[in-house]
Amino acid sequence: MKAEHPKRLTPLAPPGALLKRAFGIAQRLRLRDASNSDPVYLSSIRACPCLRCGMDPAHEAAHVSMNSGAHGKHNSFGKKAADRWTVPLCGACHREDKDSQHKVGELPFWNDVGINPLLVCSRLYAARDDFVKMRAIVFNAIAERESRSQIEARR
Repeated sequence: MKAEHPKRLTPLAPPGALLKRAFGIAQRLRLRDASNSDPVYLSSIRACPCLRCGMDPAHEAAHVSMNSGAHGKHNSFGKKAADRWTVPLCGACHREDKDSQHKVGELPFWNDVGINPLLVCSRLYAARDDFVKMRAIVFNAIAERESRSQIEARR
C-alpha cells in the first residue's frame, strides 16, 4: 500500500501575495510609530517651566510611562510613551540630581512632587495649539501643589 502525502489545507497563494501583506503590515507599523511622534509639541513642552522646581524654561520633555485607565493611557512595558504623554522638567529634576525622576523611579518621584503627571499631560496636550495656555497650565499645577502643601503644613 502506498503512503499518502499530507494534503494542503489552504489553497496556494498567488505569487507575491505574501510580500504584499508583509509590506502592508510594515507600512501600518511605520504609520503608527509616526503618529506617536510630535516634534513641534515637544519643543513647546521644552519651552514651559519645570513642573518640580519652576526653572523657566525647562529645556527637557519627560515622557510619563505609567499606565492609567482613567486617562486612557496604556503603554507596553519597555516602550517609550507617545509624545503626547510628556511634561516639562529641567535636566536636574529629570535625570541629573540624586532625587531625579530617572534615579528614584517615576512613581516615587511624582508622589514626592505632589502632582498627577497624567492629568497635566492631558491638559497640556489639549492646549497644544496655544502656547500661553500651556504655560498657564504648568503654572496652575505648580500653584495647586504649593497650596496643598501649605494646607497640609497647617494641620
